[in-house]
Amino acid sequence: MSNLSESTPDRGRHAVVAVIIEQSRFLVIRRSEFVRAPGLLCFPGGGIEIDEDFESAICRELSEELGLQIVASQHIWTSMTRWGTKLEWLICKRDPQSIPIPAPEEVAEVHWLFEADLRDRTDLLGSLPDFFAAKDAGEFQLHS
Repeated sequence: MSNLSESTPDRGRHAVVAVIIEQSRFLVIRRSEFVRAPGLLCFPGGGIEIDEDFESAICRELSEELGLQIVASQHIWTSMTRWGTKLEWLICKRDPQSIPIPAPEEVAEVHWLFEADLRDRTDLLGSLPDFFAAKDAGEFQLHS
């Protein structure tokens, strides 16, 4: 748990984020109108439940949000959002037979976007520009 100096609604939350890259494109979701930060684009993921490890959490979240079967292959980065959630970023591989189908209560749309296209957008959840800034700073490397 983090000891943040300012009070935020998510203080103490811990979540996982799936970084899925295929053919140099990232799997990105548009958040539904029913969740916090509706309409913004981000990588899929969600909260870690009690007694759940990172791999179990990301596999469960992607199954719930997108009906995807994935394997988490590498933990690449840990960050803290401006709103107080600690994020664990995991490289994940999708089962080729598993097609993303959005669960409408959480995901409005699914996209496969190139990094350059993502960087140019103004409708990103704040953690995504932070991710690319950390990548640029050499805090981790991506291999597609």
